[in-house]
Amino acid sequence: MDSLQQATPHVKKNIFLIRLVLSLILGCLAFFYLQAHPDQKAVTLGYAGLLILSFLPFKLWDEERFQSLRVQDIVFAIDLAFLLAGLYLFDSFDDTLLIMMFLTFFISALSQSMGRSFVVAVLVVALYVYLLFTKNPDFNFMDPFFLLSCALIFIVAIHSGYLAYRTVQGDKDMLLLAQRIDLLTEKVQKGDQATLEYAGLLKNVLDGLPLGALAVSVDGYVIFANAKVVKLLELNPRVLHNADLTAKDNPLGPLGEAMRKSLKERQELKRFYLDVEWKKTPKRFRLDSSSGLSPSGKPWGTLFLIQEAAVPEKTQTPSGEAPPQS
Repeated sequence: MDSLQQATPHVKKNIFLIRLVLSLILGCLAFFYLQAHPDQKAVTLGYAGLLILSFLPFKLWDEERFQSLRVQDIVFAIDLAFLLAGLYLFDSFDDTLLIMMFLTFFISALSQSMGRSFVVAVLVVALYVYLLFTKNPDFNFMDPFFLLSCALIFIVAIHSGYLAYRTVQGDKDMLLLAQRIDLLTEKVQKGDQATLEYAGLLKNVLDGLPLGALAVSVDGYVIFANAKVVKLLELNPRVLHNADLTAKDNPLGPLGEAMRKSLKERQELKRFYLDVEWKKTPKRFRLDSSSGLSPSGKPWGTLFLIQEAAVPEKTQTPSGEAPPQS
């Protein structure tokens, strides 16, 4: 029964199989009726022809079209019309059977499961047999019309239960999707909050360093600069805020170009010396860098450390090389 409760996602195939069984039962009713009433051949053949033509959408429409609940409702309404028309045309319009049919419709729809619908069909058939036996103890329970009526109750229960399952399952899928989005949003908000707290703590630590420190995002924007780098480079803090190192007119000039190259080539700088003319004064700067990660493990950017280095009086080294060690 667990396998019946889990309807497969192939909606078109499932509905086709249910309609096929329903059509075979109705076809058997039409055949037995035609045997007893040969004069009603035109009516019987016309009904059978329309029933066969109703399968054309399964040939012309794809799986995606049958995913629509509106299409499933239309198919269910057509099947209900064929069922009632068949019972009426083939002299099977029994009051007890009709009551059992509609009872099956409502209970199966409430069950919202193909497995529970199968149980409902068993109970309804048992009730149907009990009512017939109460009315007529000599009733022939091997009568073909009676057996076909029991089969109709089963297929109606499964058809109604599957339609209810598909309708409710669509709502459940939307609710589950909304819950997942809310959970993801909450996690992102918590992650952003943790990142902000981490960034604030990092800035406080960097402000206490005796070295100049620049935090640069992964896309080359200055996130913040500590007080030492502002004093070392003699720049306005507002100029450094959110400065783009990839721009040609970035306020860091050659320093920014060296940082940008490091980010582009994904190479960390270690004891990198740069000789420049800064504020009309020749200076040598030492650059070191290290990639930074947030508490969640996501890279936020790169931390660059800047300090001014003294150029040896006797030996001048080219830019980008470490001075000789004594």
